[in-house]
Amino acid sequence: MHILIDDLAELMDCFSITVSNSLLLIKLFILWNHQGTLRDLLLMMNDDWSKTTTTTTTTTSTTTTSNKFPIKYCNIMIDKIKSLQRFTKLCFFGYSFSAIMFIFPVILSDDRILVLKMELPFDPFLSPIYETVCIVQLIEEIAFAATSGMLNAVIVTMILHVGGQIDVMCQEIKDMFDQFQKDETSRLKTLKYLIIKHDRIILFSNYIEDMFTYIALLQFFSNTMAICFSGFVIMISMDTDEASAILGKTVPYYVIINIEAFILCYIGEYLSSKSLTIAVAAYNFQWYELNSKENRYILLLILRGQKKLTITVGKFLDLSLESFASILKASASYGSVLHAMY
Repeated sequence: MHILIDDLAELMDCFSITVSNSLLLIKLFILWNHQGTLRDLLLMMNDDWSKTTTTTTTTTSTTTTSNKFPIKYCNIMIDKIKSLQRFTKLCFFGYSFSAIMFIFPVILSDDRILVLKMELPFDPFLSPIYETVCIVQLIEEIAFAATSGMLNAVIVTMILHVGGQIDVMCQEIKDMFDQFQKDETSRLKTLKYLIIKHDRIILFSNYIEDMFTYIALLQFFSNTMAICFSGFVIMISMDTDEASAILGKTVPYYVIINIEAFILCYIGEYLSSKSLTIAVAAYNFQWYELNSKENRYILLLILRGQKKLTITVGKFLDLSLESFASILKASASYGSVLHAMY
């Protein structure tokens, strides 16, 4: 099959959408294949919240006890939940708007065109078949967009949970010296508790890495291609008669794909930088006032905290803001080649 150069823009537009939708199904399959890991992550999150809430306030018919430190730790986690709520709302409106704008060229076009270009075994341009097909395609695209937003919200939820647990642990390390001054007999017990908590944070991060590393790999390459092809369509559509219709559909999609790539790389950067704060908090602790046996635990925290937690792209590249710059650089390079060929 030979493709005319005049049809290249239309081909790139279709291909970018096809890549995004196809890889979404693959990502869902990967999640299904790692459902055991996902269940372990959710159970660990539930356990962390249960410990936080049950130790905050205990009320019976005769007594009411509270601890100001657990309340402070709970507020740290609540702040993460508020951030997640804001992100989820923005994600919902952004993806929904991007999907709804797919109907824009259909409305502005003088001819009957489909929301998604496809070959059908019947004539789709006869009423009421045409209207039905357009509605079904629009609903399908909204469903895909909502699912993509949901997957982003899931991984952001888990990363923010790790960040919250790290902040809680850093605060516990800062408050530990005052506790040692009041009760010197519980020093080793408290230090062992911090080591176990750090192990739990590392295990949680490793679970996230195992489940999302190949999803990140697919996302990395699909976003690179989608940004490249969508950017190419935008460049060559500027001077055409159908510029408003094409740009109305492609620009929101291009923006949301860029934001999706940025979010993926930013959460990797966030996790890496946040994990190093444990070593800083342990170093700033008054370890010099402890005995040599107790200092070994602080030294272990510092040494293990210096190894940053990461999410990798297929276990060969760390997700970071540098990775996002690489995506944009590669997309711009490939887009320039396509534009030169066109």
